[in-house]
Amino acid sequence: MNINPGRPVSLLLVALVSVAVVIAQQGGAKPPPLRMIHYHGDMAGLLATFAEDYGVIIGLEADPRKPKPEVTIDLDLRDATLRDILNGIVESEPGYQWRESAEYIEVFPTSGSSILLDTPVASFRVEDVRRGEAMNQLMSLPEVQALMISMNLKLRPASPSPTWAKDEKFSLNLNGVTLRQAMQRIVKQSGARFWMFRTYDDGSFSIGTDYR
Repeated sequence: MNINPGRPVSLLLVALVSVAVVIAQQGGAKPPPLRMIHYHGDMAGLLATFAEDYGVIIGLEADPRKPKPEVTIDLDLRDATLRDILNGIVESEPGYQWRESAEYIEVFPTSGSSILLDTPVASFRVEDVRRGEAMNQLMSLPEVQALMISMNLKLRPASPSPTWAKDEKFSLNLNGVTLRQAMQRIVKQSGARFWMFRTYDDGSFSIGTDYR
């Protein structure tokens, strides 16, 4: 497992086939199962780590019923694929479920997803921008603003992107998508792999690549 030491994640991953995983990713092959995983720590941090290492886009929608955004999970798996890991995560924290949607993985509360993320977006176009600017333009769309007002939601200022998350310039032209789908494409085109949506008790919400 190729873990960036700059990430604040408490991991104890024992006897992993790290070199094989890296080689498999570079060659475009499916990563082999991880021989053994023993983990106690933050769920969001683990998902962000595996998103980078497996080269997949993972979106996490935090459960608004939780008093704190951090969710501690325990994993003890052998010969685990990414699917096994995701199943282990939701078994450790039964308030969440996961699904595959095209080339993306979504982890969200069993109580249901936010209506805001399913806002229909008629069209969305940006040119030569970075992720933060694209997100701001996405959230400023009239249809998104209208739903935010009706739900009495306010967007919190975005936190700086983590140093380990890529932030490349890109252009994008989308039609007939949801806010969630547009967010996934923004993350992918910018070179990042993980994004998180979180609501707060004061009626605000945040959406970005920082899980802390």
